[in-house]
Amino acid sequence: MGKGIGMMTAVLGTYMTFKMWAEFNEALGTVFGASWAIIISTMVFLIYQSNKNDKMYEAQFGKNTPEQTAMVKQMEAENEAPLVFVAGLYLFVVVVFEILLGAL
Repeated sequence: MGKGIGMMTAVLGTYMTFKMWAEFNEALGTVFGASWAIIISTMVFLIYQSNKNDKMYEAQFGKNTPEQTAMVKQMEAENEAPLVFVAGLYLFVVVVFEILLGAL
């Protein structure tokens, strides 16, 4: 059940990233023009990706022990996540996001 929620979260995050990135590029294009918008957005993306990679490396550096991993898996098995509720919540977020972007 955790893998399903993880996949839905990844898809929602990807969707939101692409939508926000498109809005960001459109706003930059309006203010600076298309050429500068591409340069600025590329630099912002590279800085964001670099920071993200640094945080991921730091998180991997302090890996869990096998005992901690086994305990987390046992706790997840005992407390299953409500998959349908999470799917509905994510669908609601996407619909509201589309309505808000369409209204602007």
